[in-house]
Amino acid sequence: MKIKTLLSLFIAFFAIIFVACEDNLGQLGESIQPEKDDINAKGDTIDLRAATYSFEDSVYARTEYGLLGEYIDPIFGKVKSDYMTELFCPEDIEFKNPNNKKVTIDSVFLNTEFTYFTGDTVAPMGLSVYEVTKPLKAFFFTSVDPAKYTDNMSKLLGQNIFSIQDLPNVVESGYRIRTINTQLDLSLGERFYNEWLESKDTFKNSDAMSEFFKGIYVTTTFGSGTLIRTDQTSFNIYYTYQIRNVANTADSAAVGIFHLPVTPEVIQMNHVKNTLPTDMLGESDVRTYMKTPAGVYTEFTIPLDDIMKTVGKDRVINAANFKVKGFTEEEEKSGLIRPSYVLVINKDSLENYFYDKRYSSSNKTSFVISRNTSSNTYDLGNLASVINYYADYYKSKGQTELPDLKYLMIPVDATPSTTTSGAITDIYNQMYPTSAILRTDPPNMKMTIISSKY
Repeated sequence: MKIKTLLSLFIAFFAIIFVACEDNLGQLGESIQPEKDDINAKGDTIDLRAATYSFEDSVYARTEYGLLGEYIDPIFGKVKSDYMTELFCPEDIEFKNPNNKKVTIDSVFLNTEFTYFTGDTVAPMGLSVYEVTKPLKAFFFTSVDPAKYTDNMSKLLGQNIFSIQDLPNVVESGYRIRTINTQLDLSLGERFYNEWLESKDTFKNSDAMSEFFKGIYVTTTFGSGTLIRTDQTSFNIYYTYQIRNVANTADSAAVGIFHLPVTPEVIQMNHVKNTLPTDMLGESDVRTYMKTPAGVYTEFTIPLDDIMKTVGKDRVINAANFKVKGFTEEEEKSGLIRPSYVLVINKDSLENYFYDKRYSSSNKTSFVISRNTSSNTYDLGNLASVINYYADYYKSKGQTELPDLKYLMIPVDATPSTTTSGAITDIYNQMYPTSAILRTDPPNMKMTIISSKY
């Protein structure tokens, strides 16, 4: 077996050892250097720094899930969310009237189905539905201002008061699906029916219909105990029309539904507003935070120049291991769940990352990690390739003083591969309420570096 292969095995073994125990790292080269060979390896530790920063309520979040409600967390403060959406119009949808008789509009409902929520099932909530008066633009950032699209909520379509425990529900495949049924103004249904009578082309597709009816804005007016992730929103006009009975001897009443759902084909935008504690942001040698939706993230400072000077010239970094531990006893005080997946990315690469859908499992400088639920940790693994990449990059630019790397940890929602176990095909900004508190005291901010020299 070649000596470089042996060395690789030694390095891999000792990298594992030194993650658990960092004593006498400087003696690593002497301990594994083969006799009569000039190959050696050594270990070092580097101190990182950490800070918490706010997304300022603005993240890219194109989604088919509306987030609705308000929740106050004892640690992370208040978050309120509502959403605007267009309606999907199936091609050539119609009001049934085979006998060309009178059609009666009976009722109009906005039906909102959901499975997941955070908070209280008993607390009452007030819901209001407004008409969107200006065309929705595809600005899929959570800082969108609903007032600009609704003429300051000038057209109220309907209201509702409910508590989650009292909502009608069904259980399907082990999941409880609840529905909020909000009755809207009857004249709205008559408006749709009259438009259909006068111009069938209005309902030939979604684009044509959006010229007539631009969408709805759904928000809560009171209640601060619950935040709901909607699975399906639909606009339904219930009407009665006449058909002949089976014996064809008289007319009989039949009920129809003019059904306009919200689907991925139309624009839907979440509006999120966080009210964070004032002392949460900034650098800390005790703890940092992550919180969704559109809340806060953790930034780590990796001192690239210090690493390269500590390692020394003509050496190759083989391992750079770092693991982030959750502050379990403090996290348990929050009512939010922990994020399962986190994007680790250089701050300079974040702009338009989600908008441009840049995620790739083969990317050298950004990656997704999952939370270890048993140890409550996020293991960034071996960052040697990241450090070597940026060291080579800045040296190629002629820089003698290498800048610090600013790496972010951002909670994401991940789409697993249907063909490869453990693989991820796409990621999105996490919109469900989650939070994490990370230990950033000096003992937990050490990166273990293993390097070799030939």
